[in-house]
Amino acid sequence: MPVIALSVLSLTLGPRASGNLVVAWGYDSAGQIEPPPGLTNVMAVAGGAYHSLALSSNGMVTAWGNNTYGQTNVPADLVNVTAIAAGWYHNLALESNGMAVAWGDDTYGQTNVPPGLTSISAIAGGWLHSLALRSDGTVVAWGDNGWGQTNVPAGLENVVGIAAGELHCLALRNDGTVTAWGDNTYGQTNVPTGLTNVKAIACGWFHSLALQSNGTVVVWGDNTYGQTNGPSGLTDATAIAGGNAHSLSSESNGVMAAWGNNYFGQTIFPPGLIEVLAIAGGGYHSLAVSALTLPPFAFNRVSPNVQLTPSGFQLQVDGATGIRPVVFYASTNLVDWTAIFTNPPVVGSLPFLDPSATGFPRRFYRAGE
Repeated sequence: MPVIALSVLSLTLGPRASGNLVVAWGYDSAGQIEPPPGLTNVMAVAGGAYHSLALSSNGMVTAWGNNTYGQTNVPADLVNVTAIAAGWYHNLALESNGMAVAWGDDTYGQTNVPPGLTSISAIAGGWLHSLALRSDGTVVAWGDNGWGQTNVPAGLENVVGIAAGELHCLALRNDGTVTAWGDNTYGQTNVPTGLTNVKAIACGWFHSLALQSNGTVVVWGDNTYGQTNGPSGLTDATAIAGGNAHSLSSESNGVMAAWGNNYFGQTIFPPGLIEVLAIAGGGYHSLAVSALTLPPFAFNRVSPNVQLTPSGFQLQVDGATGIRPVVFYASTNLVDWTAIFTNPPVVGSLPFLDPSATGFPRRFYRAGE
């Protein structure tokens, strides 16, 4: 039986990143929950139908996932970005000069930022429309208007926040009240009577969310999947977000809550996800920015030479965080590495049997998230 030389020191490898990492989960039809390797120092995320965005602290935008409409083709000259937003198949970015840039699907003019639109302080993207909040507290909307979603209510002023759903919009005024317009098929624009002291708003596809200053979350609109049934005891929320038919919140202690449609696991955030700094909901996936530093992997200590089992070589990796899939790599020369197995996110230890090891006189391994 051949033997394999196994150096423990060579196996404490694998990518380890620290500083505001992107964590994503849920539907992965186009790689939308697979952030590019090395993406760190992220300050905000946004989710489209099947794509994702991240804004780094250096003002640069990264996009990944479905690119049918060019929605992941970030403009080459896009710099100094301070905020991002994703529509269904399009994106918006706010630059430090108060100008907005949009790209992706433009079937209804949703990426045609109105000429002369300046002094923008916030942006939002819906299904086929876009919103911008100007520093004077007024709102501008463009794109599809089939449900009145770009008909900003006359006299709407003193706005400090905006949000866009599939066919409806929300605006938060400086007095803590919310105004809504557009499609109301599911009551998503019926702002609850007496809703005050709101400090943040968000939209799902057919539902709406408001975060009050006391940390409570109020949700209304379509409840087909329980997306308006916020968890009991949620009283310390600091951020909210909406997906197609699911809702998200994060609390001041960096812990998350999620509810609503879970067909693709979009409300089951990875175990051990803590220190959450920002959240976003995509069509059927979810994103978070975490300050967590991923610990290094370390294989169980073994003797320099290990005999193969009858079925192959057995080893174990420790320290998995449950945030990303665990990938095992193999090499015969410590130079050329090949990914040989990918395991879904797991916490703690993960045993692995490499049945193909029987064909190599020497075999080296490393693993990473």
